Amino acid sequence: QGPGSSFEARVVAICEAMMARPGWSGPPLGTAGTSLLAHGVTFRGMTLLHLAAAQGYAGLVEALRRWRALAVDSLELEQEIDPLNVDHFSCTPLMWACALGHREAAERLCRWDRRALAVPDPLGRLPLALARARGHLALVTRLEELQMSPVSPRCHLPGL
Repeated sequence: QGPGSSFEARVVAICEAMMARPGWSGPPLGTAGTSLLAHGVTFRGMTLLHLAAAQGYAGLVEALRRWRALAVDSLELEQEIDPLNVDHFSCTPLMWACALGHREAAERLCRWDRRALAVPDPLGRLPLALARARGHLALVTRLEELQMSPVSPRCHLPGL
């Protein structure tokens, strides 16, 4: 299986093609013939970003971050690609990445918006505490390093 043949790579390619297409989001909300990105049925409130994080698709997390930065006026993308959005379990995408030990995806989410480190689950656990409890110590160490670095808490610059 080549580097571009993975499922994640195919989804990233689709997102990048959609990013490049003008008018991808269709007419404004509430108009006839609307073509929304936001799907009507969610899987337990999980957005595209939640699903990418839970699967450990760091490349897809990055593609979604770039897409969100390009479409700052899109309500659809704001709802679907928000690192602080919680699902029906009150978990952010970062919580999923930390719980499942997806270090690279967690690192990219933390660089995107560090405030997600302070969003607890319904039991009051924070992403780093959950990662530590599940034995993902390298992930915890890396995110603690990021947390202590002087970079601004919210960064939307490409490549960060």
